[in-house]
Amino acid sequence: MAGFEAVLGAISLMGGVVVFRMGVHGLKTRPLVIELEMSGHNALVKGVLVNVLSPHPYLFWMSVGAPLVHRAMVVSLAAAMAFIAGFYLLLVGSKVIVALAVGRSRTVIKGRAYVLIMRGLGLALCLLALVLVKDGLALLGIL
Repeated sequence: MAGFEAVLGAISLMGGVVVFRMGVHGLKTRPLVIELEMSGHNALVKGVLVNVLSPHPYLFWMSVGAPLVHRAMVVSLAAAMAFIAGFYLLLVGSKVIVALAVGRSRTVIKGRAYVLIMRGLGLALCLLALVLVKDGLALLGIL
């Protein structure tokens, strides 16, 4: 990306604005009121649609995953298959673990600790946003 300082600077500035907005949202966190609805109405369909329509998997496979599989194919077909199997095992496994942890932590996310953690993370995002803006301005030659 050498020679693209203006593009990188603009992306950094836009990213700084987005991250700052996320940080401010975190700073405004209030205690949660959880009303559980035990309806799994089309939950699987909704989950599949969210994953299929998200651009993140496509970006990953185009930029990182496919080149890694290609390099693994040079070693052997087994290496490429092991990468893909391990990747999906860890991806799905981590999502299952997160879902189980969230399901069992209802009492934690209703307490004061949740609000403090979210506000602390919001502050961290605001600080990161300032770094992104500073880097963006530097890349644009303003700083």
